[in-house]
Amino acid sequence: MKPSDKHCILIVESDVLVRQPLAEYLRECGYRVIEAVNDAEAREFFAKGVAQVDAVLADVNTSGEARFSLATWIRQNYPGTRVILAGTMATAAQKAGDLCEDGPALSKPYDHRLVLDHIKRMLATRDRK
Repeated sequence: MKPSDKHCILIVESDVLVRQPLAEYLRECGYRVIEAVNDAEAREFFAKGVAQVDAVLADVNTSGEARFSLATWIRQNYPGTRVILAGTMATAAQKAGDLCEDGPALSKPYDHRLVLDHIKRMLATRDRK
């Protein structure tokens, strides 16, 4: 069993051509991955309690304010869940710094290896606490 087998990642991304390849890559790396098209779907996964979500990767480009609301909601209700906001908008980066411990660290288009490395570092830091 790989260390990543125990971690579940929720990807919130409306663009299927971005979401699915990244999800498949993370699955191949041993993570359990849940895919959500929007914030409402993401909140549903938490409400159902189907799986413990360790990290959420959410794109802020298409619905920036909604994603910030989702990130705030996750931090308030699921403090052990790490949040990664990704995007290319300068204003999103500034606001994301207030919501994410490490500030905005990813931009699109995604380099899958960079996403994987970021998730590994973030979860390792959390698991050490």
